[in-house]
Amino acid sequence: MITIREMKEEDIPAIVSFLDGTTEDFMHQWGGGRWYKYPVTLEQVVNQFHTRTENTRYFVTVDDDTNEIVGSSELDFIDWEKKTCGVCRYLIAEKHRNKGYGTEALKKLVDYAFNVLEMKQINLSVFDFNTGAQKCYEKAGFIEYKRETRDNGWVAIGMTINNLNNEITKTERVMK
Repeated sequence: MITIREMKEEDIPAIVSFLDGTTEDFMHQWGGGRWYKYPVTLEQVVNQFHTRTENTRYFVTVDDDTNEIVGSSELDFIDWEKKTCGVCRYLIAEKHRNKGYGTEALKKLVDYAFNVLEMKQINLSVFDFNTGAQKCYEKAGFIEYKRETRDNGWVAIGMTINNLNNEITKTERVMK
């Protein structure tokens, strides 16, 4: 069982450690290259954390049994008028993948966005070669709605979930 909770500054070293030993291509998949430069440093993530706006929320995924941080995520590009947002920088540490954490955490993040932030639609983007992430997103209820080729030749798949195709019902609040 896992919990998602809002990220605290003291959580950031764990997140940065998940990126140790990864490639520049991996960093571009995770960070998009907009806010982070390879290699991602503690200073970069702390700076981003402190410059967040009302349109971004940072979360960590915690294993309830060990109290260990196993992943992180963001709800970003929150449009309070349209009630839409995006899942960004979604990451489960490599040693914790293929254990169901990703799907469970994403379902809880979606539940939070719909039931606490009152969003109506949530979007994300995944590259076509990242089949593990695609499966995770589909298990959480996301469906593909577009494909586009980026400047580097990578094919980005746009996925969405909304109140019409959402399989998650109102459950216990995921945030305490």
